Amino acid sequence: MRIAQIADLHFGRDVPAVAETLIEELRAVQPTLIAVCGDLTQTAAEAEFRAASAFLDRLPAPAVVVPGNHDLPGWRFWTRFTRPWRRWRKHIASDPHGAVSYETDGLIAVGVNSARRWTFHHDWSRGRINMRQLTAIGAAFDEAPRDDLRVVIAHHPFLLTDAVRGRGLVGRSRLALRHLRHRADLLLGGHIHLAYSGIVDGLVVAQCGTAVSNRLKGEPNSYNLIDATGDRLTIAIRRWTDDDRFETFESHEYVRDGHEWSVPAATA
Repeated sequence: MRIAQIADLHFGRDVPAVAETLIEELRAVQPTLIAVCGDLTQTAAEAEFRAASAFLDRLPAPAVVVPGNHDLPGWRFWTRFTRPWRRWRKHIASDPHGAVSYETDGLIAVGVNSARRWTFHHDWSRGRINMRQLTAIGAAFDEAPRDDLRVVIAHHPFLLTDAVRGRGLVGRSRLALRHLRHRADLLLGGHIHLAYSGIVDGLVVAQCGTAVSNRLKGEPNSYNLIDATGDRLTIAIRRWTDDDRFETFESHEYVRDGHEWSVPAATA
């Protein structure tokens, strides 16, 4: 089973050559599922959503697509508060308030919208997850076969490195982790534009960089290729290179006992 994780496409600031190469590579690696972790657009403009929708139409595998904070009308306050998801619904054709899911043999993935039109924090780019969403995720997972790989897809991060600690975790992350422990396996996100993975409360968290935009934060464009075999996961970070292609920059392995994950002893 293979999952391709892409995020922060930012159409409006996209690099066409990188986007085209990514499509070609996704065709070649034949993922079971493509997880699209938000920020499809730069400013939620009509033309940007049209471009993002056209890109999604070309993906060579089923995709679970969730919004990010850039998919909200930024400083267009009237629209942001009264019709924040009008263009998302028009072009992406999913309900931003509902959970989206995908199931196949051995895999269940549920995507939720962590972007909010406003927050109590002065930085409105920060997101939040709520109890209604956690209940929907838990219900889907509880009905799945016990050994299925259970994946949560959102935009905002459940894990930060020291270098980006100030960006903030998704709101209510502690509540979410308590709710998902021993029920989920893998949490996928974006937002930070940096690629890394690790374990939090027995769950594997994988963050990926900006897939096709020029909004780089000290790293080249990248996406993650996640291979799952039995109770083992390998997360490969595929970075854009000077040779105009993606190459594996580094990879990390994780193993599970039940739905509790750890780093294999040989690589810890």
